[in-house]
Amino acid sequence: MDIVVVGKLAGSYGIKGWLHLRSYTSPPENLLSYDRWHLQMPGAAAWQPITDMQCRAHKKGFIVKLAGVDEPEQALTLRGALLGVPAEVLAPLQDPDEFYWRDLLGCEVRDTAGRSLGVVQQLLETGANDVLCVQPAGGGSQVLIPFAEPYVLKVMHEEQQILVDWQPDW
Repeated sequence: MDIVVVGKLAGSYGIKGWLHLRSYTSPPENLLSYDRWHLQMPGAAAWQPITDMQCRAHKKGFIVKLAGVDEPEQALTLRGALLGVPAEVLAPLQDPDEFYWRDLLGCEVRDTAGRSLGVVQQLLETGANDVLCVQPAGGGSQVLIPFAEPYVLKVMHEEQQILVDWQPDW
């Protein structure tokens, strides 16, 4: 089963074992629409299904309560754990030019001359537009490319490539 990360547990909240939850969804409230949750502890490869969890909005974020976690000390042992959902519960994309970030990670980025600029390691949300963080194959500094026109020309999902109008020395 393909699990998609939708959030990360942060510090404890209160005295009854609740935790702060950082949403990775856009908009952040989409986090509340999922019901088949999985947990991955820091450094672990396996995902464990969560059978009993409460999640709710709190101020500008979210808090979560997992079954069996009743004290702040227990909650702190979960800090840094990832929350995920099965990929099949994600909403289908409506537009061919729409992508989930997970679909862009690992894509090779090539410029209009056919040169490889590297591989997408992560994406950043800046408010104005998302930014591709591209790691050159030979090492060196990460290249930051706005994920917007006129820089991104084409995403070839099947080929795991992104064509950009970008110079390596920019």
